[in-house]
Amino acid sequence: MKILFVERDVEYIDPMNVQLLSALAKQRGHSTFLTILSHDDLDDDLRRINPDVVAFSAKTGEHTTYFDANRRVKSYASSIFTVMGGPHPTFFPGLIQTHDFDAIGIGECDDGWQELLAALDSGAAFDSIPNIVTKANADKVLRVQKRAPELVQLAGAGSSVRPEYDLEVDPTFLRPRRTVLDDLPFYDRELVYRKTHLAKFPLRSFMSSRGCPYQCTYCFEPKFNVMYAGKGPIYNRYSVKRLCAELKELKERWPTQFIKFYDDMFILDRKVDAWLEEFAEVYPREVGLPFFCLTRANVLTRENLGAMKRAGLHSVTMSIEAGNEYVRNTIVKRHMRQAQIVEAYDLCYEQGVVTFANTILGIPVRKDVMAEQGKTAIDYDVESLDLNIACRVTYADFPVLHPYPGCELTEYSVRNGFFDGDFDKLFFSYQAESPFTCFTSQEALVQKNLSLLGPICVMFPRARWLRDLTVKVLVKLPLTKLYFFPWYLAKGYLNIFRVYPMKLSLPSLARNVAYSILREWRKRSPNRLMYRKRTRLDRPTLQTLGGPPPDPGR
Repeated sequence: MKILFVERDVEYIDPMNVQLLSALAKQRGHSTFLTILSHDDLDDDLRRINPDVVAFSAKTGEHTTYFDANRRVKSYASSIFTVMGGPHPTFFPGLIQTHDFDAIGIGECDDGWQELLAALDSGAAFDSIPNIVTKANADKVLRVQKRAPELVQLAGAGSSVRPEYDLEVDPTFLRPRRTVLDDLPFYDRELVYRKTHLAKFPLRSFMSSRGCPYQCTYCFEPKFNVMYAGKGPIYNRYSVKRLCAELKELKERWPTQFIKFYDDMFILDRKVDAWLEEFAEVYPREVGLPFFCLTRANVLTRENLGAMKRAGLHSVTMSIEAGNEYVRNTIVKRHMRQAQIVEAYDLCYEQGVVTFANTILGIPVRKDVMAEQGKTAIDYDVESLDLNIACRVTYADFPVLHPYPGCELTEYSVRNGFFDGDFDKLFFSYQAESPFTCFTSQEALVQKNLSLLGPICVMFPRARWLRDLTVKVLVKLPLTKLYFFPWYLAKGYLNIFRVYPMKLSLPSLARNVAYSILREWRKRSPNRLMYRKRTRLDRPTLQTLGGPPPDPGR
C-alpha cells in the first residue's frame, strides 16, 4: 500500500514519530511518502501519489489544522483511509465520532500501526486491534471520563463539552507498554530529508528512551502513566549498543556535527548507573559527536555530569519553569528547591557545560494567593527572570503557558475559571500570547514582551541596568514586533554557536536564517504574515487564543 504522512511544518527537530511509523510501515513492505502543509503541496501530492492511507500525528493546538487537511483528503477521495495518532487523539478519542477519520491511534501504537496496515492490506477486520479506535468499536472501547462537574462544563458557556472532550479509552483496550526498544527499526530519516532542509542541516535528533516518572502538572506524562498503570514500567530505553549502532549509521549517511537527545529525562538516577557507565565508554568510540540532553537540577550530580562529559556532553537543559517557590512546587509540582537549581547550574558553570533553561511565563495564580503573597501576576514572571540570571543560564527560553489536555495544570486552570476548556481555540504555537482570561491585555503584552527580551537579559547577567530597563520600561511598551528582531538574533547566535555549536558555510547560514525567521515570526503571531501562501492549510482559519486569524489581505 501507499501511505502518505502529513506534517504541518518541519523546522529543526526531526519529526521522529513520522520517521518511526514510516520505518515500521516499510518493514511490512509498504511505500511511504510525506507532504508538508507549509509547502502548500497537499493537493499535488494526492494527485501524484494517489495514496491508500493518509496518516496524521497531532498535538493540541495544531489539531484543527489536521482536521482541515483531513477534510481536503476526503473531498479528494472519500475512499482514502485516514488515521490520526499523537497526543491530541490519545486524550480526546471521542473525536472519532465527530470527525471524518476512519481510525485514531491511542498511546503507544508501534504494534497497533503495523497490525492496522496488515489488516487494510489484506481486507481483514481491524476493529479489535488494541489502541486503534474506529467508528465501529468506539461505543465499546470509549467511556465517559470521571471528572469534577466544573471540568465537564465549558466555563461560562452553559453547555456541555463536545463529545471528544468528554470521553477516554478504556485502559483494557491498551496493549502493554513496549519494554524492549531495541527491536524497533532505525528511523526512516530519508522520508523527511529528501523533502526538507534537514538533509544538509548537521543537527540530528534522537530519543534514547521513552517515559518520565515525574508529576509536572504542565506535562501529559503523569496522565499517560495513569492510563498505562499496570502495563509495564514507566521508563524504557534502548541498550547502549543499539543506540550507538543507529547513531553511527546516521553519522555515516548524513552530514552530522551534533546530536540532540530529546528524551524527557536522559538520566534518572543521581548515581552513575550501569547504562551511563557503558554509554560513557561506548558512545565516544562508536559515535564521537558532542551532544545535548535533558535532565533535572535535583538529579544532576558531579558524578553523573562527569560521566556525561566523558561521553561528549556539550550542553544540557534543566527546566526551571518558575522562580517563585509556591508556583514551582505547588502549582507546577516540580518538587525542587531553589537552592538545588542554583547548585546544579553552578556545577555546570564550573565544569564548562553550556546550559539551556526552559521557564514558563503566565502561570495563573489565584487572586487570594496573590493577595496573601503581596504579588501581581507579572511579579511571578520577574522572579523567574531573576532566577535565570542568578543561575547564569547560557540560553534561557521563556514560553508563555498554554493549557494542553491530560495536564493537571489545565484542570486547575479550568476549575479556577482561567481557561474555558475549549482546546479548538488554541493557537498552534505556545510561543504566542497567553490564552488565559485571567490576565489583562496589558499583562498579556508584558508576558509576550518578556518572553522576547528575557533571553537577552540572561545573556548579560552582570548588566543589572539591562534587566531593570527591561522590567521597568521596555516590557510595558507596545513594541513586540520590534523586540522580535533582537530576540531572533540572540536565539540564532545562542543556538548555533553555544548550545548546539555547528560549523555552517555562509550560504548555508543565510538559507537557514531565511527559513527560520519566517517560522519564528508566525509562532509569535504578529497580525501580518511575512510571506504569501495560496491555501494556507498550515494556518488556523478562525480566531485562536494566543494568536490572530490570518489576514485575508496577505
